[in-house]
Formats: sequence, C-alpha cells, structure tokens
Amino acid sequence: MPIIQDLIEKGHTVTIAANGAQKKLLQYYFPNNSYVIIPNYNIRYSKKAWWLPIALFFQLPKMALAIYKEHRWLQAHATAYDHVISDNRYGLFHARLKTTFITHQLIVKAPLAWVEKIIQKVQYYFINQFSECWIPDIKSYPGFAADLSHPAVMPKIPITYIGALSQFSVLQNASTGALPIKYKYCFLLSGPEPQRSMLQDIIESGAHQLQTSSILVEGRPSDLPNHFQIKNSLTKLLYASGQDLLDIILQSEYVVCRSGYSTLMELLPLHKKMILVPTPGQTEQEYLASSLANRQMALMIDQASFDLASLNEKADKHCFIFAT
Repeated sequence: MPIIQDLIEKGHTVTIAANGAQKKLLQYYFPNNSYVIIPNYNIRYSKKAWWLPIALFFQLPKMALAIYKEHRWLQAHATAYDHVISDNRYGLFHARLKTTFITHQLIVKAPLAWVEKIIQKVQYYFINQFSECWIPDIKSYPGFAADLSHPAVMPKIPITYIGALSQFSVLQNASTGALPIKYKYCFLLSGPEPQRSMLQDIIESGAHQLQTSSILVEGRPSDLPNHFQIKNSLTKLLYASGQDLLDIILQSEYVVCRSGYSTLMELLPLHKKMILVPTPGQTEQEYLASSLANRQMALMIDQASFDLASLNEKADKHCFIFAT
C-alpha cells in the first residue's frame, strides 16, 4: 500500500491486480484506481501441520500452472504498462518491461538444508528474470525477518532493502500516539483456512475465561452487522480497517495474532506487546515467531497449547523488548 500511495502522489497512473478480500481492502484505500484480475494460486492448506508439506508438494503442478498463466497474462497486456511491481507473483516478469519483484522471503525454511537449497534455486530462477528485487526489511541483520531476508546467497539482480511497509502509513493524518487502554487483548485473525477458523473457535469457546474486556477482529468484510457480543468480556467485529483498526490496536495492551510478515510489519513499529500464534505447519510463520521470541520482541505460543485460561499468566510474565 505505501508503494501504491507513493506512486499515486508522484503522478503515476496505477492499475492494481487483485481479487477477493485483498481487492476489498485495497479498494478501501484506493477507491479511484483501476483494478484487473489475474489468476490466483489457490493453495489449499490442511488441518494437520504434519500433512501441510505433503499437501503443498502435490499442489506444485497447480502453482506452476498459475505462474505460467500470470506470465502469459502479462505478455498479452504488456503494452498497457511501463513498470510492473510484483508482490511475490513469480510469473510477472517481462523481457521488454521494467519489472520489480517484492519479497522478504529469499529462503524458504524446510526440515532439511538440502531441501532449502533446492527450493531457493527454483525461487532464484524466477526472481532473476525480473529487473530488480525489493526487500521490505532493513539491510542490517537481523532486521525483522532475519535469515529469510538476509540469506547467505542473494539473487543476481539488483537488491534494495526498502524498510517495513504498513497499511497504516497511507492513512491521512493517522494518529499513532498513545491512547488509553480499553482492551486487555486484541485478537487479530488472518491467514488461510481451515487453521484460521480453528484458532477462532479456540478463542470464542474460551471467552468466558477472559477476566477483562477484549476484542476479536475477524478481518472478513461482510454485509452482516459488524458488531457481536460473544461474552461480556469479548466483543467481536467482522471487520475493521484504516484508522478504526489502528485505534483498536493502540487501545489494546496485547495483540494476539498470526506471525505473517505483513502483520508483523504493521505491529512492530507501533511497539505493541505481541503474542504470536503461528499457523501450524507454515515454516515461515514458525521461523518468524521463534526469531522474534528469541529476541524478546514477542511471546510465541503454539496453537496446540494455546488457551485463554493460561494466557494471562504467560503474557504478564513475559518481558517485552521493543526494537528501535
């Protein structure tokens, strides 16, 4: 979002390729832009963490086909654009266009080192087709993503570390100052199904164990009423965005969320006490949560052992260190 905002402010015409919930979020911030749809990867995730690598392996042909389709789409529409900026879409390169690939994950964590090397070689084959690569992190190690964004071997194309990117930075006159604490916990739901709903069930079924006022934000735009009272101590919102979401986060003592990189980039600059529950089986989220927990910048709790009965004790005992 900050990149789109910057390009618009500089007078460029920006076309946004997105669909689904991502498109709804972008339309909230950029209602006047043109939108196009390109094929999704449509990756399916499993309920069992141990099965996820196997499930992803069997979906490799589908991913390869999606990359091929988005590359063919760009070939057919190349004359409409001067510069293509790809957020982790591996097929959006073109020999006659300037193309920029954005990623923080230049190495995919795997159980075995030789598997990581094979995956990285495949990644770099596609990344090196682009004109340049932007990394949303700081150049000095460990940054936010540690080894993921600072691998020993880098792509051959020019690399630029562009710092953290947050949706809140595009808000006009956004207030990020201290607000009175209204909620003990802000539960932010995100990520793929079915694990997303599984975590939500844990939170809602244990809501009676919360001692103080808390809020759960589903992150699902809907035509249904937005506000629900689960228990006296837990309010649920189907959706919150922009300044509303920022105010909720600032008014919360703790933010309980997944450890996806986009979420971390939004929360780390706000110096919030983060309790990270990585999506089971997602090695990137598990690595990021573990890395931040080892630096005491967050508290990590596995979903299998996550419960609201012991949350207060774990949260209040943890000494949080905020990065400058």
